[in-house]
Amino acid sequence: MLCGGRSSRFGTDKALADAGGVPVGARVIGALRDGGAEPVVAIGGTAGPQLGIPTIDDLRPGEGPLPGLATALLWAKTGLVVVAPCDHVLLRGDDVRSLIDAAMANPERAAVATRNGEPQVSLAVWPAVRGRALLRLVDEGVRAFRAALDIIDWVGVPLPDSALADADTPEDLTRLLAKGTD
Repeated sequence: MLCGGRSSRFGTDKALADAGGVPVGARVIGALRDGGAEPVVAIGGTAGPQLGIPTIDDLRPGEGPLPGLATALLWAKTGLVVVAPCDHVLLRGDDVRSLIDAAMANPERAAVATRNGEPQVSLAVWPAVRGRALLRLVDEGVRAFRAALDIIDWVGVPLPDSALADADTPEDLTRLLAKGTD
């Protein structure tokens, strides 16, 4: 679970924000586990211990999500790695399972969530062996998450809007919790 952002628009650590009596990050952890992702770790940030999961220090803290993705893949070393942002409060286990199933069909490529055919790179299953290639991009100054799609074969997995909805502000969180799932 990606937790290394500054939460500047949110104002506090999003992963620990109250989402109906449960921290936002705990909801994402539950969805990841329900979908078959284990172990679950926090990449970056400081919320991991408070959410009951280990924290893996981001290799390039404060430099954006692509270094966080590279960190996750390098930490795992082998196999497939499910990556989800800590603020996808409506993510469900079925959404995660859809991504895992698509990735298992061809473990050499990533399975990336899509909305209206557009890749949503922050929610995907990635082959861990591509971690070094991503870190090379980071070392070249690339920070955009989408750059990963240029060097890793991928397949799109259509997911409901609810799975991809992120809580960038407290108002977003309130709106999402009121809406529920679609």
